[in-house]
Amino acid sequence: MLLQNRILNRINFKIASTIIFVLAFLISIDSSAQCDPGELPFQAGERLDYDAYYNLKKIWVPAGKVRFEVSDSTVNGEKCFLLDGKGKSLKGYDSFFKVRDHYSSVVNKSTLQPYLFERDIHEGGFDLYYYYNFDLQKKEARVACSKKDTTTKKIFEFPECTFDVISAVYYARTLNFDNMEIGDTIPLQLMMDKEVYSNVYVRYMGKARAQDQNGKYYKCIKFRPFLVEGTLFEEGEFMNVYVTDDKNHLPIMVEAEILVGSVKAFLSSYRNVKYPIDARIDLIRLHKLC
Repeated sequence: MLLQNRILNRINFKIASTIIFVLAFLISIDSSAQCDPGELPFQAGERLDYDAYYNLKKIWVPAGKVRFEVSDSTVNGEKCFLLDGKGKSLKGYDSFFKVRDHYSSVVNKSTLQPYLFERDIHEGGFDLYYYYNFDLQKKEARVACSKKDTTTKKIFEFPECTFDVISAVYYARTLNFDNMEIGDTIPLQLMMDKEVYSNVYVRYMGKARAQDQNGKYYKCIKFRPFLVEGTLFEEGEFMNVYVTDDKNHLPIMVEAEILVGSVKAFLSSYRNVKYPIDARIDLIRLHKLC
């Protein structure tokens, strides 16, 4: 029983540190389109917090918390955004299996193309580190795989319109979905762990309502990303993502089937969003109209 609980804890905390970051699969780049985003739906100072849950045999278990933040930064004197994402296990479980995962990306303020990307993973006794330095002109990324020795780097080529896992999340929020029809698919392009993934897609599923962690409802846009087979997911369309149907395109909820059970992540709080949250539904008013 103790071994089983420790295995479940490991699954819970792994989900806590990864469930929001799979939002990167929202990125939808048409190979014939320009990479440059339009008007940005976020600003420096924005902060989004999420609670993640794991379900096994119809019991939802709190797994952890994730936070996204946007701040100003500079690279070689150029003004940039620092996009930061952190996932952690709940403190009550740290003695069993401590998770502290950190993703950050420094991007161009106009194009959101990444200059620097860091992935620093600590999950129990497992550590993983990648540091990317992107040369956008040469289409090359120098990648260091050791936090202790960042001078030893490998060079990888990448095509146009390639984003890292964090810049992808924010670029996806800039897209216009007005002309899409239910069932439409859009190809994806993402660099992660020294590989470029270009054979997956997002399927647009239309409009829907979704609930945040506090029980508030929002008008949303719904997607089903095609997932690559891995340690948590089977290959296929086993995930639903909901973003607000307004200028902010805030991710409200993610739900997915995994190899054992299912997971959900809910937006629990936000601050310093760029636009009013027009997608929030006033249920009292809605009941009166009905």
